[in-house]
Amino acid sequence: MLKEKCEATGGELAVFDELKKILARVAKKREQDITIDMPLANLHLDSLNWVQAIVGMEGRFDMEVDIERMKTFTTVRDLVQHIEEKMN
Repeated sequence: MLKEKCEATGGELAVFDELKKILARVAKKREQDITIDMPLANLHLDSLNWVQAIVGMEGRFDMEVDIERMKTFTTVRDLVQHIEEKMN
């Protein structure tokens, strides 16, 4: 269902909006404080937080996050692009 929603609403923006909700919840930040070009380091997530975020992403987007590839990501945009690739 989310895949169809993303395609209908403009892909990257729809994925970003959903991802923002997950990251805000896990990082205990306001959604409006998370930007697409925000460095992931600025989320200040520890390893348990990242596990929670990954589980949330995999559940929300019905895909599997490539953990090894994720280690190379530096911004929220990198995560958005990865999710879009996995959904297609």
